[in-house]
Amino acid sequence: MNGNYWDRVLDRRFSRRRALAATSAGALGAAFLAACGGGDDDGGDDGGGTPEEASGLLAKREDTSKQAKSGGTLIMTNPADPPHFDPHLLTLPAAAATSLIFNKLLQVKPGVLEISDGSMQPDLAESWELSPDKLTLTMKIRQDAGTPPTQAPVNGRKLDAQDVVFSWKRFSATGTARQDLVNSVNPAAPVLSLDATDNRTVVIKLKEPVSSILASFSSQLQGQFFIMPREAETIDARRQPVGGGAYYLSEYVPSSRIVYQRNPGSYDKSAYPEKIETPIITESAQVIAQLVAGNIYTHYVPVPPDSVVQLKKDAAAISLYQTDINNVGVSIFFGFKTGDKAPFKDVRLRQAFSMALDRDLYLDTWANVSRFKADGLDVQTAWNSAASPSAYKGWYLDPQGKDFGENAKFYVRNIAEAKKLMAAAGYTGQTLDSNEAAGTNYGLAYAPQIETVHGMAAEAGFKFNRLQFQAPAPWNAEYRDSRGFMDGIAFRLTPVPSEPGDGLYALYNKNGSLNYGFDAEGKGVASKEGPFLGDPTADDFTQKLRSEFDNNKRIAIAKDLQKHLGKMQYFHHALGSATGFNVAWPAVRNFSVFNGLQWGYLWKNYWIDETQAPLKKT
Repeated sequence: MNGNYWDRVLDRRFSRRRALAATSAGALGAAFLAACGGGDDDGGDDGGGTPEEASGLLAKREDTSKQAKSGGTLIMTNPADPPHFDPHLLTLPAAAATSLIFNKLLQVKPGVLEISDGSMQPDLAESWELSPDKLTLTMKIRQDAGTPPTQAPVNGRKLDAQDVVFSWKRFSATGTARQDLVNSVNPAAPVLSLDATDNRTVVIKLKEPVSSILASFSSQLQGQFFIMPREAETIDARRQPVGGGAYYLSEYVPSSRIVYQRNPGSYDKSAYPEKIETPIITESAQVIAQLVAGNIYTHYVPVPPDSVVQLKKDAAAISLYQTDINNVGVSIFFGFKTGDKAPFKDVRLRQAFSMALDRDLYLDTWANVSRFKADGLDVQTAWNSAASPSAYKGWYLDPQGKDFGENAKFYVRNIAEAKKLMAAAGYTGQTLDSNEAAGTNYGLAYAPQIETVHGMAAEAGFKFNRLQFQAPAPWNAEYRDSRGFMDGIAFRLTPVPSEPGDGLYALYNKNGSLNYGFDAEGKGVASKEGPFLGDPTADDFTQKLRSEFDNNKRIAIAKDLQKHLGKMQYFHHALGSATGFNVAWPAVRNFSVFNGLQWGYLWKNYWIDETQAPLKKT
């Protein structure tokens, strides 16, 4: 293992300790502790004006939609070549393409300068109605959702209810997340049938009332239910994606660029850029160099935190923005195969692993907390539980807060207690497999963040053999989608359904599409197909989340579930969250204004102001 990243993390630990020792008696020490702890920081300033005024570095986040002008070219980046463009098969590098090219039935309304409250808004379905018994959902399909007029074989045809039926059948047969919706695939899934009664009307029959059913049809991550024209049956959708979304794929040059052109047939008139270009850049240094030069206008994901302020200093005309609080880093899951190579079946070893992790140090390193503070930039941080603070308002329960209860101790770094739990579980230092995807499919920070986790775990005595696998094969089937039928641990970025209740069900119900085969009694997983013994308590909570329609009661159930999962430690939904900072040239307006799952979905809300740098040269 290359020690460079872990050495940097250790340096941060020592620097932080020295700072705390020097300032513990003063107000500066209190502010520093609040930033590193994250649980009680309200993100406000200290009386010196707004954060923008206090730092002198930040640009103001401002909704300028009323002044927006259509046209121009938005130049972003993509971190890797997409293995394919099929919207029903999950692969992160094509997530932006999916969001731009294809419609969903519904959308979650983004928050404006705040976290979304989960309100629904139309997409291909312009209206909907749930029957009094909540077992029939009827949707009216809009008549103005046109496909690109220049793309065969659709040639501008308007989408209709028959396309929805075609897409449902295709998704039911191949979709990565089909078991969350399709009852014929998973008897616990809610949708019994989806049919068209005419070209404008879709009727969906449900097995039982499901409070999150509208959100279930709105997730914009690949592998979910996107609408494809029925002509897709005759083309290779992996290479030739055609939809009715705001944009269409006009050019793809492997290892070079992906280009999208605005779809003139789309109903969506709030898609402002005429063209979106995404050069494929796999190295952070090259991303930064191209940003400083003005050759790209912003980055697909935020610029590495330890580089963003220096980038602003190197390119004074570029704008630095604070982002909403979001997950920092990789998610961690465990193998639960039967046999001696699955020691994480024992809850004590999972608890020990969690207690070996220094969440504050991880956030300080990968969210750059203390160095941002030194530059006068405020950062709000939080430890993630089974949920994160970026979920809908009110759903997250803070493991550092007074309401979490006794299981909060399993999130606190405690090497001595971790070693006791390891000994009680019978772990004596044998080398375990640590599995990860090769390349940059999960972004440029994925590999070094894994190294950081390894270094922390090693301090408690864990030993790992680091293995890398190519994506999509064999990584997807053997590890990402293994359902826990693997050895050791593995790392991924977790796709989050658009509704937090659905997300908790997908991860922690034994029938969920993201469930990793865990079970409360530690008996392991017999095969990739099951049996998945699950956790009866988690199953009960997640089923109640689906059947309860009162939002306040659903939130209470979700918080009880988070307390329970704090003890079981089945899955690490990243280690924490933080507000961050990203750059965009002033020509990109509405940047960092709209909050929601990113992955390209919100790019269409940016607009290009050609009077601003780097388009207007000074």
